[in-house]
Amino acid sequence: MIFRHPHVFKNKKFKNMKEFNEWWEKSKNKKNKGLLNNIPNNLPAILRANKIQKKISKVGFEYKDSLEAIDKIIEEANELKKEIKEKNTEKTKKELGDLIFACLDVARKLNFNPETILSKTNNKIISRWKKLEKMIKKDKRKFNELDIKQFNKYWNHAKN
Repeated sequence: MIFRHPHVFKNKKFKNMKEFNEWWEKSKNKKNKGLLNNIPNNLPAILRANKIQKKISKVGFEYKDSLEAIDKIIEEANELKKEIKEKNTEKTKKELGDLIFACLDVARKLNFNPETILSKTNNKIISRWKKLEKMIKKDKRKFNELDIKQFNKYWNHAKN
């Protein structure tokens, strides 16, 4: 307690909250001997990824802007395509994880909450799907009769 709160117990002064937060992170890292050692394993994956990204960005492992971070998404997507083509399941999972992590990094850089964004997208997809279902029913069609090209035609109408 005394070690973690010198501003209370040892009259240590900090100029501002940024200085205190930097000291706080350094003090945790000294105790755990690693930048990422104190990130709990039981956090939800999105929250854990965000904490990892924030910590490593503070020591300089950071793209200069969101456009560079998007380049990383493209790189990861290409690596994923390669592994899918090679039908390597384990490497495909790894690359898909890397792609998701890179997408979350862009959200962090733009100061967007990925949970909120994904929730809105889920609602948008549900709304469009309901429209698509109505159009298919109106046309007296069934899902199992449609190929992806026909689904996409309905999907594009539902978007408009």
